[in-house]
Amino acid sequence: MIVRALAWLLARTPLRLAWALSWCLAWLWWWALPVRRAVATSNLAACFPELAPGPTLRRMMAELLLGYVELLHHVRAPLPGLSFEGFEALAARARAGQGSLVLASHGGAWDLCGLATAQATGIPTTVIAKPPASPAVAALIRELREGGGLELLPPRGSMGRVMEALAEGRVVIFFLDQRHNQGVLTPFFGREALTAPSLAIAAARAGVPVFPVWQRRTGIGAHHVRLYPPFTLSGDMHRDTAAFLCFVEERIREEAHAWLWLHDRWRRP
Repeated sequence: MIVRALAWLLARTPLRLAWALSWCLAWLWWWALPVRRAVATSNLAACFPELAPGPTLRRMMAELLLGYVELLHHVRAPLPGLSFEGFEALAARARAGQGSLVLASHGGAWDLCGLATAQATGIPTTVIAKPPASPAVAALIRELREGGGLELLPPRGSMGRVMEALAEGRVVIFFLDQRHNQGVLTPFFGREALTAPSLAIAAARAGVPVFPVWQRRTGIGAHHVRLYPPFTLSGDMHRDTAAFLCFVEERIREEAHAWLWLHDRWRRP
């Protein structure tokens, strides 16, 4: 009840006010309620030792919070500041009944941009997504995603449905930038990180291309989503997974504040 009441209020809060509130909460998180701050600081220092953690991570938190307010606004009325680039080939494949795979990452406003892209392009989309830990938040996010037309699948035990979705001409989105304890060790910012091999396995089994996507904030309520050309795949699970993470690393290096540093990406079980 509290989560939904807050969501109702935020969906009606002017975005410029929400931006100011997001920065206030980012400062509060940094100085008074440092949930996972140590993990974020350690991750950032290992990857970007030249960056001061405070400004980068506070900006990360502020933009993360604003992104979900923007998502709530978008569900009520589509945001006018969204733009999309490079989706022609993906849309053509979908119209021809050909499935495709997409590599996505927890950069920028990924929930907002994923939902908005599926709506703007009309491409039937399936997402492999781990739900938030809070049941109330998880229920709300699931409702928003499914209400926007996305099909959601859990990270484990979904390969059969992935193959079916591809055969139906759907796009299936994988996120590989979080730790997968049963994954394969893959270089990521110079350190071995446990990474799900599922995207490489799905590509090899289905024989479909993998397109990487990235989203960038261009203003308050404004984002640009770019689909890059497909990877040249080798069919080798380890090599292809390494190529996927290399793409993610390159995008993070372009704007370090935009990635979700809160996740303990390099921890071993």
